Amino acid sequence: FRILLSTNRQAPLSSTIAASRALSTTSSFYGTPLPPSTRYTINNDSSTTTANKQQQHHSHNNQHSIPPLTPLQRLITLLHSSLTALNDPTRADAVAAVGEVTGSYALSNIQVAMEQDLVGRRILGERPLVDDRVAMRAFQLLEEHSHSVNNLDEPTVVEQQQQEPSIITFGAAYATFLQKHNFHPNERSKIRFLSDPHLSYVMTRYRQNHDYWHVLTGLPPTVLGELALKWLELIQTGLPLAALSATTG
Repeated sequence: FRILLSTNRQAPLSSTIAASRALSTTSSFYGTPLPPSTRYTINNDSSTTTANKQQQHHSHNNQHSIPPLTPLQRLITLLHSSLTALNDPTRADAVAAVGEVTGSYALSNIQVAMEQDLVGRRILGERPLVDDRVAMRAFQLLEEHSHSVNNLDEPTVVEQQQQEPSIITFGAAYATFLQKHNFHPNERSKIRFLSDPHLSYVMTRYRQNHDYWHVLTGLPPTVLGELALKWLELIQTGLPLAALSATTG
């Protein structure tokens, strides 16, 4: 839950929990990572980046225009989306729909908890997004880290045994994860069934922080890795979707 209350500040992490090292040590148990997504690529073109940010900002600011679902519509959406997701777990849109139509109570509890926290109130007020700008900044930190490591003198065997693990920022570890799996923050599904703008943002924040959890825990984006992460998300958020995913796969 604390990840929902964190800003995009880059906190130093030991390289022992850096994504690149953690993924390499767990992949043999957790299986082969899912194939890289090709739906989105990082585009450094300024006009495209600006357009994407404007589109995200416009979409987010107009979440209140989503009409509320009637109980019957909610039930139909839940049944249809659940069957679709069970038949094809790669259908992210169906999985997202299940999360939205079942998550209002848990999202409200998260919102209340965030309102009681200083950082949480700031996030709810400013509503930052994990988007192209965050990804580009993360890759800049990764480049800076790689440059600093490459400039170090080659240590002797004794120095290698005595020296402490190198330090890597969270941003650089996040960039390593994105680069390794060819992921991009914009792959997250947009909100379609939450009419409350506050709950809509909390759900958006939850989705966009998902890859942060991967970096912090070292769990890879494989079937077993995602199941383990869903158990953590269930404990932290109480979302029914996390319970459904953790128990049924």
